[in-house]
Amino acid sequence: MGSKEQMGRVAADHVRIVSRRMIKPPSDSEEAVNIHLRPWDLCLLTIDYIQKGILLPKPPAGAVGERLVDTLASSFARALGKFYPFAGRLVVEPHDGGTVSVLLRCTGEGAEFIHAVAPGVAVADIIGSLHIPSVVWALFPLNLLSADAATESLPVLSAQVTELADGVFISMSMNHSVGDGTAFWEFFNT
Repeated sequence: MGSKEQMGRVAADHVRIVSRRMIKPPSDSEEAVNIHLRPWDLCLLTIDYIQKGILLPKPPAGAVGERLVDTLASSFARALGKFYPFAGRLVVEPHDGGTVSVLLRCTGEGAEFIHAVAPGVAVADIIGSLHIPSVVWALFPLNLLSADAATESLPVLSAQVTELADGVFISMSMNHSVGDGTAFWEFFNT
């Protein structure tokens, strides 16, 4: 079996990105703040993003495509209003003496929202295997990032809605230094 990166390249052939956009929290959200990361948070900068996904049956004919994506994007924006820091960016701030600090700048820049299609992938292709099929890697946003990418002004949270042949896969990826698995799953369920 190949590396995770090789599997991601093969899987990407089956998944096509239709659109990418930044979703911002509602304008009545909190004002901009800087949250300085604690040593424990800094340790988490170098690990993979937290990733969760749910596989759903295909919605009724009138609720697919752009209508489905727009509805989910609207929900995503409302959830960002409640979890405002997830719409921020990690920033490296230099100091005198050659030191730096890493902080979460909460300015409401938004989280990435991706619409993708994989018409050649069926629900059975994903759940019918004892091993994780390589296409699954392409169903998650911010996948295959290096640890250094965490501080390159990327969103700390990204969501992807992938329309499959007979279902929908909704996934999110979040930088682990800005929240734990419980907060992430609570956001996902919001």
